[in-house]
Amino acid sequence: MRKTIIATLLALIMVSCGTDKRHFKIDGRLLNLNQGEFYVYSPDGSLGGVDTIKVQAGRFTYKVECQKEMTLMIVFPNFTEQPVFAAPGKSVDIKGDASHLKEMTVKGTKANELMNQLREQIANASPAEIQKYAKQFVEDHPESIVSMYVVRNFFLQKDNPDFATARLLIDKMIESQPNNNALKTLQQTVRNHTPITHNSSVPKFAAYDINGKQVNNTMLAKADTAVVVAWATWNYNSMSMLQTVAQIQKEKGSKMKVLGVCLDYSRSLCRTALRQRDMNDIPTVCDGKAVDGDVYNRLGMSNLPDNIVIEKGRVTATGLTLEQLRKKLGKE
Repeated sequence: MRKTIIATLLALIMVSCGTDKRHFKIDGRLLNLNQGEFYVYSPDGSLGGVDTIKVQAGRFTYKVECQKEMTLMIVFPNFTEQPVFAAPGKSVDIKGDASHLKEMTVKGTKANELMNQLREQIANASPAEIQKYAKQFVEDHPESIVSMYVVRNFFLQKDNPDFATARLLIDKMIESQPNNNALKTLQQTVRNHTPITHNSSVPKFAAYDINGKQVNNTMLAKADTAVVVAWATWNYNSMSMLQTVAQIQKEKGSKMKVLGVCLDYSRSLCRTALRQRDMNDIPTVCDGKAVDGDVYNRLGMSNLPDNIVIEKGRVTATGLTLEQLRKKLGKE
């Protein structure tokens, strides 16, 4: 009887220290960071919004419901992002130094070990070598959830997206993951993506903003100057860009129109962010599809932040930095 009780207690202790088959757990420790707060979100919307991780004495624990493999992105205070690949019933350990976040390691599952290896491989590589290593990684591991992250990060979400290579790699991944709906959505998005060119007219689109008002290409084309900004609540640079453009619009008045394209999965978070920053009057589309969103892709956007400047119905600039955007709008 006593042995049975002890065995039961040990089992309970093991469960409490680990996780069950319906959850995924992260245990982390960072040097040179006593306390703080991280954000965590999922690029494919699995979390349904942005969550928070609290840090105390340099340690943190995060447990989330997990019914299938998913990618989590941890956003640190300096806005560095770290991918963590979750799986039901699994747990990982994160160790690193807050002053050297790029050297962080995530151990506990095969997917995260693969990501560690790739990060080490590209740590001191040239841009051309990084592309080569990333491509080889996907070709070697088309079945891995990591490969979807690699395609997005190294081929799509960059200043000059390589859609041709991304299409080839995604097609190869589909062969190994025929039932991955998120991958199928990405495949369709990439196939339909048409980059916008300078001096072109505004691509046709129609949508409703978060307040239920219709926005379309005609609204932008009729303005003397119109600016479209892609942003998200968890991306500081994009929020700063939107706030700057909104302030310039207030100064210029009716001659300038602004359209926000929010990549949050939660419309509620989008509304809250706009309200807190006194930007409720900025028409904002948030369809909950993030980078797979209809308007985002219809307008040929590919980064975060991203922007399009339209003057008298013609596209005159895309993908400007904040400084370039201010100069373009006559504020520097």
